[in-house]
Amino acid sequence: MFKLLWGITGTGFVLDESIALMEDLQLNYEVDLTVILTKEGAAVVKWYKKWLKLKEVVKKVSIEKTPNIPFYAGPLQIGKFDVFIVCPVSANSVAKIVYGIADTLITNCVAQAIKGGQKVYIFPSDQDTEPIVTTRPDGNPLVLKIRDIELENIKKLHQLEGIYVISKFSEIKDLILSKMKEKE
Repeated sequence: MFKLLWGITGTGFVLDESIALMEDLQLNYEVDLTVILTKEGAAVVKWYKKWLKLKEVVKKVSIEKTPNIPFYAGPLQIGKFDVFIVCPVSANSVAKIVYGIADTLITNCVAQAIKGGQKVYIFPSDQDTEPIVTTRPDGNPLVLKIRDIELENIKKLHQLEGIYVISKFSEIKDLILSKMKEKE
């Protein structure tokens, strides 16, 4: 069984798409999926009224209590998961990762996985040079301008050892399927 750990931080970007992909992977492929959320990730998922859908789709969902509880950093570090993907990743979490701050469940897991020689796949919400259109919790569109500091941090993220930055959400499924094939 292919073990996938999926992290969510505090952004509403591609939440619907992420949950739909999680459902697809579990229904159509041999994927053992665990979802972990920062406290802010859980708050945003609930604010967007996606919590029940997430819990319906994924049986193993954990919310951060501390940067080390629930304890996933150690298992990640020693390769107990085949892939660790973080999607969506907020600009705040990207900045923390770039500057080595590991004070949330996700940023700590990223740091410890890389220290253990594991690759981490990250899909940041704020990486487009043009404004992005996302949705408000009520479903209406919301246009967001990406700040220069966020784009600078994305450039730095690309340079970090052990991190693979995913530029388009549509690449995630193919990435996971290719990793599944490699494992076979």
